[in-house]
Amino acid sequence: MASSIITRILEQGWQRVNTGGKHSGLLNAMYLAGLNDWFQKKVQEVLEGPIITHPNIADSSSRMRPLVLAGKVAEARQANEVFHRERVASGGVTQHTTARSTPGWVFADTAYMVPPSQAILGNHDFAFSDLKGFHKILAQEDGLLRHVFNASVPESESYVGIDLWIDGTAWGRASGWWMAGVVDCLEVIPETSWDRELVAMYEKTAARLIECQDRGLWRATIDDPYSLIDTSATVMIGYALAKGYQLGLGGDRANQASFAALEGVMRDHFDWQTAILRHQQFGPMIVNIPSPNPRYLDDGNAYGQGFLAALFALTADGVQVRSLGVQSLKSVA
Repeated sequence: MASSIITRILEQGWQRVNTGGKHSGLLNAMYLAGLNDWFQKKVQEVLEGPIITHPNIADSSSRMRPLVLAGKVAEARQANEVFHRERVASGGVTQHTTARSTPGWVFADTAYMVPPSQAILGNHDFAFSDLKGFHKILAQEDGLLRHVFNASVPESESYVGIDLWIDGTAWGRASGWWMAGVVDCLEVIPETSWDRELVAMYEKTAARLIECQDRGLWRATIDDPYSLIDTSATVMIGYALAKGYQLGLGGDRANQASFAALEGVMRDHFDWQTAILRHQQFGPMIVNIPSPNPRYLDDGNAYGQGFLAALFALTADGVQVRSLGVQSLKSVA
């Protein structure tokens, strides 16, 4: 049985849901924490509306993973048919939206929204290809990930230099999205079938992230010591390191960093009366702004609430992912 604090954290997050990615993050945490009745109830709420919505087709596709976990396999497969029919690729990877305003734009968020759902549906090669593609397009040389890149035009024609915002900043949540996408994929794929190039990418990014951790926390711009602390990036990365460690990745440093992340946010950035995670980054347009102005921060964002609950389950509550027995459809067919 999950700690009551996890339930309170997730309750606050569910009040702030407005996208598929926020749905899935919270649902995944419910499943991980063993809140099975509540998990099934919330999955049913999701099924009352369209699973795949436009233009955020990649974002909404993340709901397919919780559907499979809930036993709603037929519904997940139907949604997957829509996803593949409507999917748009750019730079060889899934484009986040089908909106005309963002043709060719590759977002790091999609690494969490798409590959884990494809992996649990048995499409392992697809998941590996997208994850490696995002890393090759968005990662700096040291492995930290940028948020977004326009892959539809040559770099020389981009309206902003590769080393500048919006294309060049090592955004905290970008690394969090990608890392979480990797571990949620590897969790459902037999280790003998893991893509070793992807594992090497994960290990490189994880090592660099651990180097940048400051008193357990990570910043909105990971490698900028003057950037704001971002608790949403912190719990995302902490979650990925904790799950990765349990899957045999990252070593003791990853395990220690995941506990330090939980301790850091619960010590200085958590409201114990309301169960709200404070000081999350409000949105992507303030990535490299060092000002502590409160308008750049958000309290209770569903992203952070969901990943905080999952991080708490994996560390303080001692949940072991291997004991959950999560497998892909292909594995159990």
